[in-house]
Amino acid sequence: MDPLLDEKIIITIMRNFSDFMKETLHLSADREAYGPSRNEGLCYESCQSISFSGEIEGTLFLGLDGYTKLKLLPRVAERYNISSFPRGLASSVLMEFSNQLGGRILTELEEGGFHLQLHPPEVHDHKIVPFDLSRFREYIIVFFLRDRRQRMYLGRAYLTILFRKY
Repeated sequence: MDPLLDEKIIITIMRNFSDFMKETLHLSADREAYGPSRNEGLCYESCQSISFSGEIEGTLFLGLDGYTKLKLLPRVAERYNISSFPRGLASSVLMEFSNQLGGRILTELEEGGFHLQLHPPEVHDHKIVPFDLSRFREYIIVFFLRDRRQRMYLGRAYLTILFRKY
């Protein structure tokens, strides 16, 4: 695969993530860092993945630390009109949020001419997820999340993207 094509896809994902956070949760998601990575895996307190296949194959991981998860969860629940939920369903609420994000990114890529299929999201909370770097290229994007209206810092969101090598 062409590295320039990777960059175009990454730029699409970055823009869509920022727009999605702004439209759904009224939060500012400013890109803090971005780049290729050689990490052999990941582990976050809250982590959801969305796999996709077709002309491009890969996985998008949304990782949050505990602080960010606690700050985002009430906003996500409010967005989906969930007044209360048992403690065990927090992952399901964030998984649905990730699924909506993945759907939006996939739609944008399809409008760009790619034919892709989105697979069901998975939860990897508190789990080590190993990567086979001989089969995948890895990129990490770190976003600084804040509510500008309430002048609140909400933590960081970590997007890790894997693309299958051909």
